[in-house]
Amino acid sequence: MIQFYSILKQQFCVNQTIRVLSGLSAIITVGFLPQSVLAQINQATVIEIIDGEEVYIEQEPAQVEDQANLGQFVATKASRAGLEFNNGAVGRIGTNSQVIVGQCVEVQQGQILVSGPANGCIAGFSVGVQGTLYILETNADGTGNVKVLEGEVQITTADEANEPVILLEGQKIAIIPGILGEIEQITSEEFAAIVAGPLFSGFNIPITPAGLLQSTCSRLFPVGFSCSSNGVPTPIIPTPSIPRPPIPGGLPF
Repeated sequence: MIQFYSILKQQFCVNQTIRVLSGLSAIITVGFLPQSVLAQINQATVIEIIDGEEVYIEQEPAQVEDQANLGQFVATKASRAGLEFNNGAVGRIGTNSQVIVGQCVEVQQGQILVSGPANGCIAGFSVGVQGTLYILETNADGTGNVKVLEGEVQITTADEANEPVILLEGQKIAIIPGILGEIEQITSEEFAAIVAGPLFSGFNIPITPAGLLQSTCSRLFPVGFSCSSNGVPTPIIPTPSIPRPPIPGGLPF
């Protein structure tokens, strides 16, 4: 994990080509990386399992320290899992999720939280990541979402003539095969639900430096909110002033 935390402080740079996921997918690439971490992902190690034991590698029950190699999938049912990739990046997959280890982390269903220089596949677009923390979601109907919690994301289509779409931290975008939605801000309520939700709560192995979520929360919601150590924004309710009763006339004070 020491290597991972040093990577978190660096900027990222690498371009990958688009590959197909069920006919339509995208690659999430990480930019401005040193040569030592430019290697493609070809292995994922299970580093944590919570909420039972329903984590699988290629249909076989998985345990902590088991490895998924190139082309193999990691799947969950009622359980959640933490993964560490061979290039030092880490991730967490939610319940009822399935990802494939390849040139990228192919999200076939469910959710993955990615921290560090991990490529990811989502739905028809190439996404260049400058930063460390983002979420990929794929729904049963083939639609998906990219949510940036920290850092910056650049989304491009297969046609390089099109201008890239930039997602800053605290922004999200919906994706259906071949079509990007509108950029939206992640609301304080949604941010709170994410950082207190199943991709963060209950895990013991940290995947971000201490204080990152709190500082990100403070940048995103600088006015009217108090940010806890785990990044949950709470509205500040001002205390109303209590007016003093009037002083009756004629009294000597």
